[in-house]
Amino acid sequence: MDEKESNRTWECLKHAIHQIHQHNASSLSFEELYRNAYNLVLHKYGELLYNGVQGVVADHLKAVAQSCVDCADDRLLEELKKQWDDHKTTMVMIRDILMYMDRNFVSQYKKVPVYEMGLIIFRENVSGHTRVRSRLLTLMLDNIAAERRGEQVDRILLKHTVNTLVELGVQGKNIYRECFEDQFLDHTRKFYQDESVQYISQNTCSDYLKKAEKRIREEKARVNNYLHESTMEKIQELCDEEWILAHYKPLIHMENSGCAWMFEHDKVQDLERMHLLFNRVPQTLKEVQRVMIDCICEAGRDILSDPEKVKDPVSFIIAILALKHKYDQFVKESFKESKDFQLTLKHAFESFLNKDTRTAQYLSLFVDDMFRKGLKGMSSDVEIDASLEQVVTVFRFLQDKDVFENFYKQHLSRRLLTGRSVSDEAEKSMISKLKSECGHQYTSKLEGMFQDMKLSEDLIKQYKNSFTGAASASGC
Repeated sequence: MDEKESNRTWECLKHAIHQIHQHNASSLSFEELYRNAYNLVLHKYGELLYNGVQGVVADHLKAVAQSCVDCADDRLLEELKKQWDDHKTTMVMIRDILMYMDRNFVSQYKKVPVYEMGLIIFRENVSGHTRVRSRLLTLMLDNIAAERRGEQVDRILLKHTVNTLVELGVQGKNIYRECFEDQFLDHTRKFYQDESVQYISQNTCSDYLKKAEKRIREEKARVNNYLHESTMEKIQELCDEEWILAHYKPLIHMENSGCAWMFEHDKVQDLERMHLLFNRVPQTLKEVQRVMIDCICEAGRDILSDPEKVKDPVSFIIAILALKHKYDQFVKESFKESKDFQLTLKHAFESFLNKDTRTAQYLSLFVDDMFRKGLKGMSSDVEIDASLEQVVTVFRFLQDKDVFENFYKQHLSRRLLTGRSVSDEAEKSMISKLKSECGHQYTSKLEGMFQDMKLSEDLIKQYKNSFTGAASASGC
């Protein structure tokens, strides 16, 4: 094949590509076109063919770019979709004709494959056109802003536009990020900075949490509906920063609706929502835990200083148990049995219950009252065990357990000597629970009391039996 023949062959292929662009591909013989391209590459005219195709595609796309430039804003996304779909279809046909060139010439000389070459020319001439690119970004951001205001937008068209930008990212370029995502994230951050500041100044903590929850959910849905999956982690992190991290302290300490107010007024669901949101930024939960400790300690101090409860050990311990039950519900339902919040509750109760030895003494008096009177109305072993377990709950918080043991020993001995305990089995069960908490050594003296009582009863029984036997013998 000489140069004249090669030019003639190229002109034939050039005409065919024009026909493809004009949607007249059905009139072409793809087998003949493939053979022509094959002959050009085989006779070392691959450069002529490659450059020629590149030029024809570029000329065609310049006209396409002009149609997009001339298109009104409200039709630009639709026009771009139409031109992009058409371009991909034509490039597949052109690639099929030039398959031999792709496998040999392109591979040998490290050129960009034909199909990708067509994408690069599109992004340089059409989507990257100065009068298309900026309008495209503005239209996408305006649609997203409208959706945030509650308006309906064409999500399918937006998804197609996003997919176009993603597909244009060939040969190491991330067009989606460069032409859209970076600006989208900046725009979103500014929007939520302004909205969150305004919202926190005009609403309660609970309402703010609901709004934050709603916005975070919406942004997640937006990515799922039409943005690229690579945006998910970035937008979620952005929402966490602007809705939670930037405002968590004012929210927690908000007067008449913040965290302390929620604890005081048993707002289990509001605290659950706060925990769920703040758990996205775990360090913010430390402040919730500090408030929880303060609230427990303040309530505990009120009990310790209440003159009515100080006079009545039973009322005192009942108040402690009620406070423990209240915060157990928060830990279970609001904080989903978080280990950190369980530990927070433990530290708080230990803090105020160990101010003096009164708690240990009153707990022993509470048990004393329970064994003398309190268990009488209980019909089942389950109820009795639950009451004993409550005692152990408070017992666990005591740091100086020897003080409790001394009081307990005095009260137990009095009950045993006077025979006023409701149930020996319950007494032994209580000691068994204390042994489980502190070991055999702790309860050895208490268990010894029961052994002494048993020995005493046996001796009395033996004495009575011997006395009865002697009397009978004397009578004979």
